Amino acid sequence: MNFLQSLRCPKNGLPLQLENDGKTLTANGCDCTYEILDNGIVNLVYPTELLPEDAREQYLYDQAFQRYDRGVSWVFETLNHSNEAETRQFMIGLMKLKPGMTVLEVGAGTGKDSAIIMEQIAPNGHAVLSDLSPNMLALAKEKLHRDDLQIDYFLGNGSYLPFADGTFDAVFHFGGINTFSERKRAFDELTRVVKVGGKVVVGDESVAPWLRNQPTWQTLLKANPLFRAEVPFEDVPTNAEQFGIHWIFGGGFYVMEYVVGAKPSEVDVTLNMPNKDFADNWQVRADKSTE
Repeated sequence: MNFLQSLRCPKNGLPLQLENDGKTLTANGCDCTYEILDNGIVNLVYPTELLPEDAREQYLYDQAFQRYDRGVSWVFETLNHSNEAETRQFMIGLMKLKPGMTVLEVGAGTGKDSAIIMEQIAPNGHAVLSDLSPNMLALAKEKLHRDDLQIDYFLGNGSYLPFADGTFDAVFHFGGINTFSERKRAFDELTRVVKVGGKVVVGDESVAPWLRNQPTWQTLLKANPLFRAEVPFEDVPTNAEQFGIHWIFGGGFYVMEYVVGAKPSEVDVTLNMPNKDFADNWQVRADKSTE
């Protein structure tokens, strides 16, 4: 996949073209302009003036990029001394990746999960890594080097992805969805850009329900409000199939997985029950329940 040629305007989905200066992307019929930064990362953040919560998260991660990995590892170690490397392998494994696949990671951070993704799609795969924080993504780009697959980077908002429908074999996001200003839209976007039959894997903080009343977990919930978040089941698109959820890192985080279906799931409410001499279906039963 030619990365630059695959890009769409995150505002309206129009194809982007590289201007003669070699640094600017524009779309016919659109007034948006996107820049290729000096480090080769494409800035596709939309809207340019982020909503307050997104702007806050971008700022915090930009300040913390050098100490981020140490802090995250400490968090995971406190959660029943969870094995970070094994758990990351488990999460990535949910996508059922194979060599040659094209994968999008939204919120790649400093690239810890990215390295595992690359290992599983090499050789000849294509990893596309994005983040909202310029400093985090630049650090990932400095760290990650492989000659046996294609790697591309862009700054972007996970609620406005710059790709056509069905571009990727799988999409992965871990560690930020709870704070997205437009979380429902983000789930729709993560699903939209995956091929029918491909996998979406998403996870973040949320203490398992059966642990929330335990003393040490109560302390955690008081210390960091993010762990109080509920799993966003209501944001999962209606064309999600084979849905599964796992509590990981000792029960402090969730990770959900689903296959992208061709159409929304529906119920045939007018299909009559066989071998009856009168109409009996879900619609009839629903109508009777309201009488």
